[in-house]
Amino acid sequence: MTRIRKHGFKSKRYLKVSESQHARWTKTSTYSNDHNYFSIPNISNATREEEVSYEGKQTRSSEDWREGRRIVELDVLATGLRACLKCGLPLQLGHTIDIQTYGLGCLLKVQCFNTICMHVNSVPTGKRHDRVWDVNSKLATALVHSGLGERQANSFLSELNIPAFSYKLVSARLKEVGNVVEEVAKESTNEALEKELAAVEQKKGTLVVAVDAGWQKRGSGRAYDSKSGHCSMIGPETGKIINYSVRSKECRVCSRAESRNESPRKHACYRNWEGSSKGMEADMVIEMVKGVQSKGCTVAALVGDEDSTTIGRVRANISNSIEKISDRNHLKKILGNSLYSLKKNHPVLTVKIIKYLQSCFNYIIAQGEGNPEQIAKDLNALSKHPFGDHQCCSSRWCKFLSNPKSVFKSFPQGKPLSGASLQKSLESVFEGYAKNSLKLSTVGSTQANESFNRMVSAKAPKHVHYSSSGNLNYRVAASVAQKNTGHRYLVNVNKKLGLSPGYHTQRLARLRDYQRSKQRALATTRAFKRKRLEKKAKMHQKLASAEVREGVSYQTGCSLDAAISDDIQSIPAPVITPEYLPLEPKTLNDSCMTYFDVETTGLGRDSHIIQLSAVNSQNTKFNRYIKPARPILPQASEVTGLKFQNGKMYHDDREVQSIGISNALKAFILFLKEIHNTVLVGHNSKIFDVPILINALEKNGLLNNFMSSVKGFIDTLPLFKECIPNQPSYSQPKIYNTLFGELYSAHDSMEDVVALRRLFEKISPSLVLKSKFSGTNESVMQLYQHRNCTKGLLTTLRPLTNSKTITNCMATKIASSGLGLSHLKLAHKRDRQQGIENLFTELCGHPSKARVTKSKKIIQATSTYLNDLEE
Repeated sequence: MTRIRKHGFKSKRYLKVSESQHARWTKTSTYSNDHNYFSIPNISNATREEEVSYEGKQTRSSEDWREGRRIVELDVLATGLRACLKCGLPLQLGHTIDIQTYGLGCLLKVQCFNTICMHVNSVPTGKRHDRVWDVNSKLATALVHSGLGERQANSFLSELNIPAFSYKLVSARLKEVGNVVEEVAKESTNEALEKELAAVEQKKGTLVVAVDAGWQKRGSGRAYDSKSGHCSMIGPETGKIINYSVRSKECRVCSRAESRNESPRKHACYRNWEGSSKGMEADMVIEMVKGVQSKGCTVAALVGDEDSTTIGRVRANISNSIEKISDRNHLKKILGNSLYSLKKNHPVLTVKIIKYLQSCFNYIIAQGEGNPEQIAKDLNALSKHPFGDHQCCSSRWCKFLSNPKSVFKSFPQGKPLSGASLQKSLESVFEGYAKNSLKLSTVGSTQANESFNRMVSAKAPKHVHYSSSGNLNYRVAASVAQKNTGHRYLVNVNKKLGLSPGYHTQRLARLRDYQRSKQRALATTRAFKRKRLEKKAKMHQKLASAEVREGVSYQTGCSLDAAISDDIQSIPAPVITPEYLPLEPKTLNDSCMTYFDVETTGLGRDSHIIQLSAVNSQNTKFNRYIKPARPILPQASEVTGLKFQNGKMYHDDREVQSIGISNALKAFILFLKEIHNTVLVGHNSKIFDVPILINALEKNGLLNNFMSSVKGFIDTLPLFKECIPNQPSYSQPKIYNTLFGELYSAHDSMEDVVALRRLFEKISPSLVLKSKFSGTNESVMQLYQHRNCTKGLLTTLRPLTNSKTITNCMATKIASSGLGLSHLKLAHKRDRQQGIENLFTELCGHPSKARVTKSKKIIQATSTYLNDLEE
């Protein structure tokens, strides 16, 4: 049995390990081939404050100093290697024989290469102050500033292969740094108070402050049991924090002593609250108000949420003359809650309508500041405004008075609401606010406090427990200092610690402060606000569309009593019509052009081929007449001169030899294979010739064989439009007549390909133009498959077109986006007309392009048809 002592100053326990287990650990160790690292690092009970030890091996005296990485100040290292302390000869880093680690700092034991001297010099890798390494103090500052803890920082360093530091080390350094951070925060609040008083005095007003609290644990709405909280007091004139407070119900040292029934050792205890978490805010506000008044200032009013307890206790403990001012954001939120509660009985009250009413409420409050009579009148009018009654409205917020033809953009079909029950409910809601118009005429904002709370949550994340030590106080203080003075507070902290802030620290602090000031300046511009609202609207639109497509999911009570929802079918995401992907110019340069054309039984994409012709660059020709499986339309026969009677094919009343489509296609593929790297060139081939050819090849099982015979396709119609602009017509016969001043026998595919070859060689487009109007095999197939899918969905939409609900063009657009009648029924079932609107207006491709349409008329017509269909 092997006895392994657990390394550490306090611990003298031994771990019993069998010889076989010890051998297996040693043999299978994957950490190093040279050392038996069969145990994990123990950094909780280090033998020295700033050292990390391993069981079985100490990093304090590691012979392999080359292992891992170190944080080094190059100037300090260069100075240490300049000369041996005994003989004065220069030292070499390669002569290091040992290393002692102290957190992120270390001492290198460098032996002098002088064989007479052989002195071992201690060369530091960084500066120190009072036997404390600067890098460790800066580490503690970095942890507080960046919101990291000891575990997260060690995980970060270990991935960089930098030795970890101990909890004891960082705890000691946090105390050193934290006290300085709190001092800097207090100085910033005192300075902010002076500036706020100066601004108030200049306006000849009274000191009004905004207060709001935050907790280190999120409340559920029913239970608030956070062990700590913080509160800030901000002056509205400067936007700076003039005082702050922290409450904590736990102390690690005291709790540990209580669990052992012992008296706690002497320590800095941060437990300062025994009551409930909800009671923290009122107590902190009282403390902050008293703190400000102790400096000779009188707080006239508090801006805060609708918590009546806080102002009641402030008045009871300080002065009854302190006024309470409501926060406009909380008022808007409370109004929203009231309207959402009405939505249960009035489904017509959609989210868009509620947000519209909240916006009108905000306008009324903002424009009626200091005028309670006006606010009361406007709020009473607001209950009638959505129903088209604008007699009592004000032109300050109602556009219908200046333009009666305006529509409600947020309302269904842009029409006013209807329903006496809904109107009565809205009147009841707004009547309650109108009665408090005096209170609404003077409102403030705690938005700056909310911003500060977010800053605290970044430095003291809610998922990490910092409440049982001074760590929380340090991080709140750092947030206060950053809120008041920006990132340059780090420079002040370093200076007070007696450390050099350093070039990179100062540079990044200046950069962050500049970025923040620039962001604030931009945030006040109309363009920025408009862009933000547009971005927010797009986000909501995207979310609403996704919810309609997905159906009910992640909703309270979805599977109550084990009832599984049967609405699990998903509506397809928007389908974007594929485009030709161009061939590379290099591919075209090495390719041979083959010009082709087809004559068909009609003009439809499902027409049958009756003549297939081609000619290549070497003037090798291919021509086949094909027996059709369906009659040739008279219009097609008149244009092409082709007829099929009694099993025989006639061209201009002259009998020609014809074969079956399969044999013709096989012969065409053999013709193409004789030409290496061929590219098919056709006029208007993207729209007509290529789809018909691919359709025939697929039906006869020859598509793969054909695709392996060609490199891609070129459509000469758009190419000619670019090369020969401003032509009255771009039909192939007209272009041929323009360039050569002669006619040819058009609509004979053999004559057409010969003429096309002559045209192409005459124009002689560049490789760039050829590439621009070409298409790869893959993109051609994607477009073909998309058209087939669209065709299948289009047949399901025939009832809509037959009933004149939508046009054929709109039906094609709907089908092209991947929607069929079953999908429209599903969207309508889930959210009625709003579901159809969310589906049709879903953004896809270009940021402002709707999936189908934004037309209210088409959306309403489709919804009405589906309503009638259900009935």
